[in-house]
Amino acid sequence: MSWTLLKTEAHYQAALERLDEIFQPCSEAEQDEFDLLVLLINNYETTHHPIPDADPVQVIKMKMAYMELQQKDLVKYIGSKSTVSKILSYKSPLTLRHIWILSKLLDLPVELLARPYRIDQRDFMKKIDDLTPIGA
Repeated sequence: MSWTLLKTEAHYQAALERLDEIFQPCSEAEQDEFDLLVLLINNYETTHHPIPDADPVQVIKMKMAYMELQQKDLVKYIGSKSTVSKILSYKSPLTLRHIWILSKLLDLPVELLARPYRIDQRDFMKKIDDLTPIGA
């Protein structure tokens, strides 16, 4: 088959099936087709099935589970039990210091942890609301 840019889901599925057929063993003649299919499939997936950025807190939790670490194990590196709890429950953001420490401790790239993510703003707003004079 002559391959062109994948523009439809049907063409994408056909390319995946063909890639699966020639995956192993791949003859020398099929190697160019294999390489081309990988490029075409990657281009289609990037355009039509983008993968969202990983949530830094979820990455930390998954790595902790993999390493069989608990929240209390981070206390001596991050600070207080309260700080660790707030970070892992989205009530407090990761600081640059936290990112560097967790990157080394959990063997994670800094770029993976230094991404924006949503913080639960309710606790911060409560403190601001408490400062508002009654009847104002």
